[in-house]
Amino acid sequence: MSKKLADGRVLLVASPKGGVGKSSLCRNILVAAAMAGLRVRGVDLDAQQTLVKWHQRRELVRKTYPETPEVPVVGMALSEWRGPLREAGLFDLTVVDTPPSIEAQYSAAIDLCEAAHHVLVPTGATQDDVDSVTPWMQTLAGAGVSASFVLNKANRRVKSYESVRTKLLKAGALCPVEIPMLEDIHVSAGKGLAVLDLSNKKTAETFDALWAYVARAVGIQPAKIAEPVA
Repeated sequence: MSKKLADGRVLLVASPKGGVGKSSLCRNILVAAAMAGLRVRGVDLDAQQTLVKWHQRRELVRKTYPETPEVPVVGMALSEWRGPLREAGLFDLTVVDTPPSIEAQYSAAIDLCEAAHHVLVPTGATQDDVDSVTPWMQTLAGAGVSASFVLNKANRRVKSYESVRTKLLKAGALCPVEIPMLEDIHVSAGKGLAVLDLSNKKTAETFDALWAYVARAVGIQPAKIAEPVA
């Protein structure tokens, strides 16, 4: 039994832990997909509307630099999630940003997760993060939802890194691409941009790799996973 509402692919970025970079991942994935030539849309279900505000800054940039890839974003309450997912067929990829403690609205959260093609669960590399995200991943697994962790703000130099990574692997699937602490992420966001809009090749490669993983996770055809950076 499938609850998918449209042919367009839907990626949900959801974690019960706040401050793990959900909005950051959403905007960078959206830009990567747009640069690959896909029709994209972001949906912001967080009351803070972080993704919507980023989109507004991006539109100001596009007035001066119209070659900047367009990334439309709509904002609404979590309870209204069915509307934009019914329209997902109009886009190649819809990326949904969610509020912290999404599991507090359990029924709506599970229905939304089941309607997505994949759920990306961002987490930091601390024991507190593991304690928060592991039960959520177990809930998703119990509902038969395709999901994987992604390590964000990762620092391989700290002693706890390997221990946390091992615990995540035991709890569920783990994206092979980890996102380190990158100043470019914050610099670009403040300008309405993403890392791939900048010229730093090293940091761009991280999000190239993340995009390749996400595209396959949601079932986008390999021919559409184009190289977004020259």
